[in-house]
Amino acid sequence: MSRRKKVHEKNQKKKMLIVEDKAINRYVLRGIFEEEYDIAECQDGRAAIELLGESRDEVAAVLLDIVMPVCDGFAVLKYMKETSLYNVPVILISSNMNESNIHKVSAYDVVVDYIQKPFQENIVRQRVQRAIELYQKKENIKYERAE
Repeated sequence: MSRRKKVHEKNQKKKMLIVEDKAINRYVLRGIFEEEYDIAECQDGRAAIELLGESRDEVAAVLLDIVMPVCDGFAVLKYMKETSLYNVPVILISSNMNESNIHKVSAYDVVVDYIQKPFQENIVRQRVQRAIELYQKKENIKYERAE
Protein backbone atom coordinates (compact mmCIF):
# COMPACT_ATOMS: atom_id res chain seq x y z
CA MET A 1 0.00 0.00 0.00
CA SER A 2 1.49 3.35 -0.95
CA ARG A 3 2.15 5.99 1.68
CA ARG A 4 -0.17 8.33 -0.18
CA LYS A 5 -3.08 5.89 0.07
CA LYS A 6 -2.52 5.40 3.81
CA VAL A 7 -2.58 9.18 4.39
CA HIS A 8 -5.75 9.52 2.35
CA GLU A 9 -7.43 6.76 4.34
CA LYS A 10 -6.52 8.48 7.61
CA ASN A 11 -8.17 11.73 6.46
CA GLN A 12 -11.35 10.02 5.36
CA LYS A 13 -14.13 9.38 7.87
CA LYS A 14 -14.83 5.68 8.27
CA LYS A 15 -18.22 4.24 9.13
CA MET A 16 -19.10 2.83 12.54
CA LEU A 17 -22.13 0.59 12.88
CA ILE A 18 -24.05 0.74 16.15
CA VAL A 19 -26.48 -2.16 16.55
CA GLU A 20 -28.63 -1.65 19.64
CA ASP A 21 -32.38 -1.91 20.20
CA LYS A 22 -32.61 0.88 22.79
CA ALA A 23 -32.60 4.38 21.28
CA ILE A 24 -31.01 5.96 24.35
CA ASN A 25 -27.99 3.66 24.11
CA ARG A 26 -27.59 4.41 20.39
CA TYR A 27 -27.80 8.12 21.23
CA VAL A 28 -25.06 7.86 23.87
CA LEU A 29 -22.74 5.84 21.61
CA ARG A 30 -23.36 8.16 18.66
CA GLY A 31 -22.43 11.12 20.86
CA ILE A 32 -19.12 9.50 21.76
CA PHE A 33 -18.05 8.76 18.18
CA GLU A 34 -19.90 11.04 15.76
CA GLU A 35 -17.05 13.54 15.36
CA GLU A 36 -14.61 10.83 14.27
CA TYR A 37 -16.87 8.44 12.35
CA ASP A 38 -19.88 8.40 10.08
CA ILE A 39 -22.40 6.64 12.29
CA ALA A 40 -24.86 4.08 10.97
CA GLU A 41 -27.46 2.81 13.42
CA CYS A 42 -29.59 -0.32 13.42
CA GLN A 43 -32.11 -1.30 16.05
CA ASP A 44 -31.93 -5.02 15.34
CA GLY A 45 -29.69 -7.65 13.85
CA ARG A 46 -31.66 -8.05 10.63
CA ALA A 47 -31.09 -4.41 9.68
CA ALA A 48 -27.40 -4.77 10.61
CA ILE A 49 -26.99 -7.81 8.36
CA GLU A 50 -28.54 -5.88 5.45
CA LEU A 51 -26.26 -2.90 6.02
CA LEU A 52 -23.15 -5.08 6.33
CA GLY A 53 -24.11 -6.82 3.10
CA GLU A 54 -24.37 -3.47 1.30
CA SER A 55 -21.34 -1.69 2.73
CA ARG A 56 -19.00 -4.32 4.14
CA ASP A 57 -15.82 -2.56 2.97
CA GLU A 58 -16.80 0.79 4.49
CA VAL A 59 -17.33 -0.28 8.11
CA ALA A 60 -14.45 0.32 10.53
CA ALA A 61 -16.14 -1.31 13.54
CA VAL A 62 -19.40 -2.75 14.82
CA LEU A 63 -20.72 -2.03 18.30
CA LEU A 64 -23.14 -4.90 18.77
CA ASP A 65 -25.76 -5.60 21.41
CA ILE A 66 -26.42 -9.27 22.01
CA VAL A 67 -30.03 -9.30 23.20
CA MET A 68 -32.39 -7.66 20.69
CA PRO A 69 -35.83 -8.43 19.33
CA VAL A 70 -36.34 -9.70 15.77
CA CYS A 71 -32.73 -10.82 15.26
CA ASP A 72 -30.08 -10.93 18.00
CA GLY A 73 -26.37 -10.19 18.00
CA PHE A 74 -25.44 -13.85 17.63
CA ALA A 75 -27.21 -13.90 14.25
CA VAL A 76 -25.07 -10.95 13.13
CA LEU A 77 -21.91 -12.74 14.27
CA LYS A 78 -23.00 -15.89 12.44
CA TYR A 79 -23.60 -13.87 9.25
CA MET A 80 -20.16 -12.26 9.55
CA LYS A 81 -18.53 -15.66 9.98
CA GLU A 82 -20.44 -17.25 7.09
CA THR A 83 -19.58 -14.38 4.73
CA SER A 84 -15.91 -14.23 5.80
CA LEU A 85 -16.25 -10.69 7.12
CA TYR A 86 -13.14 -10.89 9.28
CA ASN A 87 -11.66 -7.45 8.67
CA VAL A 88 -14.21 -5.61 10.86
CA PRO A 89 -13.75 -5.70 14.63
CA VAL A 90 -16.85 -6.27 16.74
CA ILE A 91 -17.17 -4.88 20.22
CA LEU A 92 -20.09 -6.37 22.10
CA ILE A 93 -22.20 -4.06 24.21
CA SER A 94 -24.35 -5.68 26.82
CA SER A 95 -25.63 -5.54 30.35
CA ASN A 96 -25.84 -9.31 30.20
CA MET A 97 -22.30 -10.65 29.61
CA ASN A 98 -22.57 -13.87 31.57
CA GLU A 99 -20.45 -17.02 31.26
CA SER A 100 -22.84 -18.53 28.72
CA ASN A 101 -22.63 -15.51 26.40
CA ILE A 102 -18.86 -15.25 26.78
CA HIS A 103 -18.55 -18.93 25.82
CA LYS A 104 -20.84 -18.46 22.77
CA VAL A 105 -18.92 -15.47 21.41
CA SER A 106 -15.59 -17.26 21.69
CA ALA A 107 -16.50 -19.07 18.45
CA TYR A 108 -16.37 -15.78 16.52
CA ASP A 109 -12.92 -14.38 15.73
CA VAL A 110 -14.24 -10.90 14.95
CA VAL A 111 -15.26 -10.25 18.57
CA VAL A 112 -12.36 -8.34 20.08
CA ASP A 113 -13.89 -6.97 23.27
CA TYR A 114 -17.07 -6.37 25.17
CA ILE A 115 -18.32 -3.35 27.02
CA GLN A 116 -20.76 -3.44 29.92
CA LYS A 117 -23.76 -1.13 30.10
CA PRO A 118 -24.18 1.48 31.46
CA PHE A 119 -21.44 3.10 29.41
CA GLN A 120 -18.45 4.98 30.76
CA GLU A 121 -17.46 7.28 27.92
CA ASN A 122 -13.69 7.27 28.42
CA ILE A 123 -13.55 3.46 28.65
CA VAL A 124 -15.81 2.97 25.62
CA ARG A 125 -13.80 5.43 23.51
CA GLN A 126 -10.43 3.93 24.50
CA ARG A 127 -11.39 0.30 23.95
CA VAL A 128 -13.11 0.90 20.63
CA GLN A 129 -10.26 3.07 19.31
CA ARG A 130 -7.71 0.46 20.33
CA ALA A 131 -9.64 -2.30 18.56
CA ILE A 132 -9.98 -0.28 15.36
CA GLU A 133 -6.31 0.72 15.32
CA LEU A 134 -5.16 -2.87 15.83
CA TYR A 135 -7.40 -4.15 13.06
CA GLN A 136 -6.21 -1.42 10.67
CA LYS A 137 -2.57 -2.26 11.40
CA LYS A 138 -3.29 -5.94 10.85
CA GLU A 139 -4.93 -5.20 7.49
CA ASN A 140 -2.04 -2.95 6.42
CA ILE A 141 0.45 -5.71 7.23
CA LYS A 142 -1.57 -8.25 5.24
CA TYR A 143 -1.74 -5.87 2.27
CA GLU A 144 1.98 -5.09 2.38
CA ARG A 145 2.87 -8.80 2.51
CA ALA A 146 0.68 -9.45 -0.51
CA GLU A 147 2.53 -6.84 -2.60
